Amino acid sequence: MAKCPKCKTEVPKPSKNWKYGIFTVKMYKCNCGNQFREYYKGDKVRFVLSAHNGGLGPRQKTKK
Repeated sequence: MAKCPKCKTEVPKPSKNWKYGIFTVKMYKCNCGNQFREYYKGDKVRFVLSAHNGGLGPRQKTKK
C-alpha cells in the first residue's frame, strides 16, 4: 500500500503499472487529486515522483 506524498493518505492499489528499464513503475491517483509514481527495483522502492512538487514534469499543450 502506497502513501500519498502530498496528503499522507494511504492509496490501496495502483491505477496502472509497467516495466521501465530495470524498474517496475506503479502509478497511483489519490483522492486529493495528486498523481504519483513509485519506482521499484526488485522489492524495494527506489524513488517516488509526484505531480504536486513538479516531479512528473510540466504539462504539454496540445497543438490545434
